[in-house]
Amino acid sequence: MPLLPLTSPPYRLRLLTSFLSLQFPNHPLFVVPWKDKQHVRFFLHPKALPRILLPYILDRGPSYGVLYGTLPENAPEPAPAQKTVLVEFSSPNLGQDFRPDHLRSTILGAFVSNTYEAMGWRVVRTNYLGDWGNHIGLLSLGWARYGGSDEIFAKPPGEAFRAIHDIYSKIHDEVEPKIAAKRKKAKEKQEGGGAVEEEEEEPIFAERAAAFKRLEDGDAKEVELWERIRKISVDYYEATYKRMGVVFDDYSGESLVCRDGKGVQGVEEKLKELGISEQDEHGSWVVNFGNHGNARLGTGALRGKDGITGYLLRDVASVLDRHEKHKFDKLIFVVGEQNQHFQQVALIVKLMGLPDIEAKLQHLTFSKNSSALTWGESRLLGDILDRCEQYAQLAAADSEQLPSRLQVNEKLNTLGINTLAIQELTTRNKGHSTSFDGETLMSTEGETGLSLQLGYARLCSAIDDVGSSSGSSSSSAGDVDYSSLWEGGWIEVLRLLGRFPAVATAAYKSLEPGPLLTYIFSVLDELGYCLDDVDEEAANGGQESDASKFAARSLLFRSTKQVLENGMRLLNVTPVS
Repeated sequence: MPLLPLTSPPYRLRLLTSFLSLQFPNHPLFVVPWKDKQHVRFFLHPKALPRILLPYILDRGPSYGVLYGTLPENAPEPAPAQKTVLVEFSSPNLGQDFRPDHLRSTILGAFVSNTYEAMGWRVVRTNYLGDWGNHIGLLSLGWARYGGSDEIFAKPPGEAFRAIHDIYSKIHDEVEPKIAAKRKKAKEKQEGGGAVEEEEEEPIFAERAAAFKRLEDGDAKEVELWERIRKISVDYYEATYKRMGVVFDDYSGESLVCRDGKGVQGVEEKLKELGISEQDEHGSWVVNFGNHGNARLGTGALRGKDGITGYLLRDVASVLDRHEKHKFDKLIFVVGEQNQHFQQVALIVKLMGLPDIEAKLQHLTFSKNSSALTWGESRLLGDILDRCEQYAQLAAADSEQLPSRLQVNEKLNTLGINTLAIQELTTRNKGHSTSFDGETLMSTEGETGLSLQLGYARLCSAIDDVGSSSGSSSSSAGDVDYSSLWEGGWIEVLRLLGRFPAVATAAYKSLEPGPLLTYIFSVLDELGYCLDDVDEEAANGGQESDASKFAARSLLFRSTKQVLENGMRLLNVTPVS
């Protein structure tokens, strides 16, 4: 519903709006406008709305609501020079569990990527693997202690990846009590005002650091092991992400700027030259942000006294490397929390005299409360997806709610993954934990993945029911009698369909999936009332004739299906019909 704000002294606004409302002539496209304080509100005439809107939606198809469509080949006109956005998301660590925050990042990052792509941007989907750091040194120790061998690499990627994960889990279980004790001791000393002891007092910490330092120094044995583990991991993740409808353009990582040393060394030298970094009392190189006008960011470690590079240094070097490679117009980090870290990265880039690059960085955060969840045995991404598919299979076996058109294994598997995606998108910023039980995932109460799919399936059935009777197409839409859509729930559905471009644009600007989900469920709710009326008509024998009604409803149903699919694709949810 368009609003025309009127600018005038307050005492004249009411008189002015009344005057304009009375002056508006009768027009076939609009109903008589009405005043609402300082606004004059307009509605398209119900008789004009379906004749204008439905053919337009069907003509635009996947492009309706966005600039160039979710599929570039469907662009109705040549796109202008594209801007480039890098979206960094998912980013699991080599050898470690696929945590709930990695899952949430994957699902939210896919939405962000699809939304930018739909609005005409060139999107580079980047999986910035945690493939460098002390945990890689720990994995090397575990490989030597817990049966790592060439036989593992001869296995299929899924089995090899699980074996690598099992080895890391064993060495991690060995060292975790020592890490917890160390943290507790450090906290007690800090609270008591004492000096914090160095972590390397424990032999295994020194061994871990030494193993990673050998990798950083280019030790041939460590490099070969790391390369083989990384390849197995990328192969596994590529295949598993495809089950979610996610395909990455680039599997990079912190190693990218560390292995040749140039990127990291260049940043270090620049920071020292500009006086941004300094050496602390322990011999580590740090940035004290309090010396640069931002004390709340604390102190960030660049390189430890043992010579090992820090997360902050590697991330700054990575930003500059990716800007040189891709010349991006925007880089979006889809990472749970870590606000301070990304603010540190951005400020260092700015302090280096690169405010133009700093302005292109955006951190899209989300609640990591789901990481408190006990995942049970589902510690790999493949396990998580397997369980979702199993829940869908069980729901199909035990429930009569799923229509026969969904009772197909392949469709049920997609349905299970869709329900997880919808749950993660709805709980992104609500601080909710990820509920990973079948009853919750397969619930039809409220705005859930299953209720969305059931509404979509009901619409597909309605299209089948009226399609053979209407014989209409978008090319003949101008000849259809739309009078059956001029009132009641039908006109409300039409008005909602007309709002989709504004909803899609708002999702693009805010990168918030919630309003788009709410919109989709609003369409399904209004459509459900209309379909209830259709079912009641059929039960009373009132659908034997009236071809014009069939034709109008067919166009409305097909247009609604197109809008729902366009919205679902933005969310990276696969329509199952």
